[in-house]
Amino acid sequence: MSTTLSLTSIRLILLVSAFVTITGNVEFVNQVLTIYPFQEYYLFISSLVIWIYVFLSTIMLILCFKYTLKPLLIVLLLMSSVITYFASNFGVVTDESMLLNIIQTNAGESADLLSVKLALYVFLLGILPSLVVYKTTLAKSTIKKELLKRAIVLVALVIVFVLIVLSFSKAYASFAREHKHLKLYINPSYAIYSVGKYLNTQLDSELEDFQTYGEGAIISEKDHERELSILVVGETARADRFYLNGYERQTNPLLALEDVLSFNNVWSCDTSTARSLPCMFSMQGRDNYDRIIAQNSSNVLDVIQGTGRVEVLWRDNNDEEGSKGVADRVAYEEYLTSEVNPVCDIECRDEGMLVNLQDYIDSNPEKDMLIVLHMMGSHGPAYYKRYPSEFEIFKPACQTAQLSDCNDKEINNAYDNTILYTDYFLAKVIGLLKDNTNEFEASMIYIGDHGESLGEGGLYLHGLPYFMAPDEQKRVPVIIWMDGGDIREDVNYPELSRMTNKRLAHDNLFHLLLGIFEVNTELYQPTLGLVESH
Repeated sequence: MSTTLSLTSIRLILLVSAFVTITGNVEFVNQVLTIYPFQEYYLFISSLVIWIYVFLSTIMLILCFKYTLKPLLIVLLLMSSVITYFASNFGVVTDESMLLNIIQTNAGESADLLSVKLALYVFLLGILPSLVVYKTTLAKSTIKKELLKRAIVLVALVIVFVLIVLSFSKAYASFAREHKHLKLYINPSYAIYSVGKYLNTQLDSELEDFQTYGEGAIISEKDHERELSILVVGETARADRFYLNGYERQTNPLLALEDVLSFNNVWSCDTSTARSLPCMFSMQGRDNYDRIIAQNSSNVLDVIQGTGRVEVLWRDNNDEEGSKGVADRVAYEEYLTSEVNPVCDIECRDEGMLVNLQDYIDSNPEKDMLIVLHMMGSHGPAYYKRYPSEFEIFKPACQTAQLSDCNDKEINNAYDNTILYTDYFLAKVIGLLKDNTNEFEASMIYIGDHGESLGEGGLYLHGLPYFMAPDEQKRVPVIIWMDGGDIREDVNYPELSRMTNKRLAHDNLFHLLLGIFEVNTELYQPTLGLVESH
């Protein structure tokens, strides 16, 4: 007797849709329950689950036919299982920005996310039901009968959909208007929508012509002092974990000995590197930022290099996608491997970017210099990998990328150790600059790209849509060191020092760099540049 399951294509679609709706939307229901208490809104919450089932079934009935049926259902199951894992364990939502992060993540970072728990989710919720779908024998039917039956089922689903909306019209109106962020947790409908949106955006990007801005920008010939500025772009650094900003732990023992300005009220363009990095170098600002426009137009590095007076170099220890397009038109060096980076153990260290940097500076005896160092910094979830063993001062520290295997104290200890290593790295940058003060007006700017959730409100990592992201993912550190401080003629240092508590943003970086290099261009806005001279 055969044990092969035999079903009509319609029944198989409806069963898979039910399975995905129930197993894949636990986090969605949890998020709904934080706003709608179950005892009071149990009928409305039940209607939401039915609504998701109706919507998903409708889409699958339209898309899944003879040759696309099983492949699409298997893709649906596998996608849902992965989304379920990250939503349930990290509070991650799969929107367009997150898809961009996934696509631009290198193999090393991807490996940090692999775990036995992830494998179990994928096996139980993805692979096993996919095998059932694959093994199921589909009952034969004529095209005419199949279309008629589908039409009947679709009409029935539409009727159910209308009845649900009409029965809870007031609740749905409020839900859609006041709690738009909850749709981000619907699995896998929002992910499918985000894939479509991402592909459409990529197509628009390919059709966009490159726009050059800042043509004619110059540095006055009267400026005889050569500038050497090192811009350090931090990764996943939270402003509130810096001792300089009032954190109770001494995470900045070396920077505390330097004459630095630490700005503790700076807000990022976004909550992910993929969007925040190009945004902070663009002239658009967060409110007007458009990724396609930024990708296809000049940024501040282009404008500064375009003066002909400044040598621009980008060194990267972050990932294979590096600068996210920001450094496409300037000198670029990658420090991810031991062939290039001489400071490597379990991974290559940020301080390796400083090796031979003095030789590079010495090889350019005439021009000003802007050097960008893009750190690996505090990138999670494998915080324990982000620092050498001698920097494991805060213990016990989480020793795995599977954060669910550690308590919040261990996670926070590991993260604080990454900030301690950042302190060491920045102190070395300042030391290098001090060695060059006879030849240059030297300065360092350290700025984080976005923050990180470390368990607050049950959230971890970063990448939530900006409007719903907590402050921990949006408030970033900015530290500035300048040779000469208040005796510099080109910078109003006293005024700058009074801004450490002022609300600032990534928007300021474009103009801050133009101000430091004294670039004359119509693009420069002194009020945003912060360093307008005396």
